[in-house]
Amino acid sequence: MIFEIIKAVLLAGFPIALISYYLITLTSKKTQLKSTNAKQLKEELKTIEIKHDMQEPFWQSMLQKKFIKFGGGFYGILTLITYLHIEIYQLIRFVGNFSGFEGMFESGILRFIIGLVIEAVMNLVTAFMWPVYWSEFLPIGSLWVWLIVAIAAHTLATRYALSKNLNNSR
Repeated sequence: MIFEIIKAVLLAGFPIALISYYLITLTSKKTQLKSTNAKQLKEELKTIEIKHDMQEPFWQSMLQKKFIKFGGGFYGILTLITYLHIEIYQLIRFVGNFSGFEGMFESGILRFIIGLVIEAVMNLVTAFMWPVYWSEFLPIGSLWVWLIVAIAAHTLATRYALSKNLNNSR
């Protein structure tokens, strides 16, 4: 059981905490979030609209938009992480299996583009079912241990990121 907890902390807890903290602080810097707890954050994110700033990297703007779109809560963060993992994993597989442009477009460019759109939608559906997806990639022994570690990591990271707002509101 101790080994299972250590695996969960290293493979799920730390990454979830780091990504949660990063997304909240990044969004807070850009929008001056005033939330002091997770419930307020969820409500505040519903009212925010982020426009792409040409001074910041495209990937930061994209991450913020997705973070806000998915709601910023635990389920939203895990869905976002899963979606990014699926897309990056497929991109690596695509590059590794790349056989040339003629093979890519042999069925036609339109069919290729439609296939990409359908695949992106299927990846989003898969991302919403993240517990099933991650059980294929991680050595999960006890789903409950991993779930509790993931929730605790997200909660602690959110509280820490929002604690600056709490200190400023006093």
